[in-house]
Amino acid sequence: MNTIINIKLQDFTQKIRGYNMLFNYRLMNLCVKAEPAALMPVTVEILGKEYNLEEVAEIRRPDEYHLEIRANNENNLDDITGYIFDVHPEFILEMKTEKDTDDNEHRYASYSMPDVDKDRYDLLTKLTKGFYDECTVQIDAAYAKEQAKFVDLLLHAPAEDADEAKGEMKTLYDDGKDEAEQIRDAKLMEIEEAYQHYLEGHPSDIYYDEDLDEDQPDYDVVKEWKPTDE
Repeated sequence: MNTIINIKLQDFTQKIRGYNMLFNYRLMNLCVKAEPAALMPVTVEILGKEYNLEEVAEIRRPDEYHLEIRANNENNLDDITGYIFDVHPEFILEMKTEKDTDDNEHRYASYSMPDVDKDRYDLLTKLTKGFYDECTVQIDAAYAKEQAKFVDLLLHAPAEDADEAKGEMKTLYDDGKDEAEQIRDAKLMEIEEAYQHYLEGHPSDIYYDEDLDEDQPDYDVVKEWKPTDE
């Protein structure tokens, strides 16, 4: 294939990659499990100068559902938590203290991810599928647009080159759609796991076949757990 065709294919690759990166970023900010990367948009102003969060604090992930923020200078901790709230007001903040080896107390911020109850489960699922639809619409539109451009570009190209270029573009398109689907499915699995984690601590929120009638919403049915009669 000639150089111009290769450049066009590279441009198309970058477009598809960009759409999927944006899709993944949007899902990352639907905070289900604790992800330090979700704090990337947080900037902190100290003495009139703006810093990225990681420049002024250490971010720890003690488990799947918690983040800890330890300020390099504890005097800035309250301001830091304010800037985090601006970006993620849904995070549940608890100020904690711990002692060092010299028995001195130090404050740090502990954040819990909000529970994925039934309402939040439905909302997160809807948003994930909505963002996926937007991403695939963009990929489809880019593919259609590039195909139209290729008609003129390949008009005078050897038949073998034209077929190869069309085949490679179709492969790039299919791979992009597959990647978007994998990103969506991974997020839906994460949401499902968080919902089951919530139900483990709230068994009274589990619904059963006999509790439902035709007029009720289509809740997930869980049969493994049953309350015992006292």
